[in-house]
Amino acid sequence: MKKLICRNCGNEEFKVLNVGETLCKCGRRLTKLSDYQWENSQKWKEDQRRRAEIISKISLLKREIDQCLDERDEEGFKKRTFELKLCHHFLDNALQDSQHRYKKHIKENQNKFSF
Repeated sequence: MKKLICRNCGNEEFKVLNVGETLCKCGRRLTKLSDYQWENSQKWKEDQRRRAEIISKISLLKREIDQCLDERDEEGFKKRTFELKLCHHFLDNALQDSQHRYKKHIKENQNKFSF
């Protein structure tokens, strides 16, 4: 289950003052839902970092492919095009894996909340 954390400092421990009002260790009074943020899991952060790396690699490869076309370097063009296809493949698989995990999570929790 995800925890709520303070948007200001990232702390997850709060002191309840009144109904709908909590106090964070940083001294900020949290009264609105927008004062909080959801804690993200480590796996989600790693997936996002990996996707960002692949996307930046794709951008660099496209630039290198353009440069190879300008210089008429056929061998470099083939090599970078192959790398680009691999990066697109890895990115597609990463997206499909996350969607598959999400659908699986929904199916597992569907039985818990059925009436």
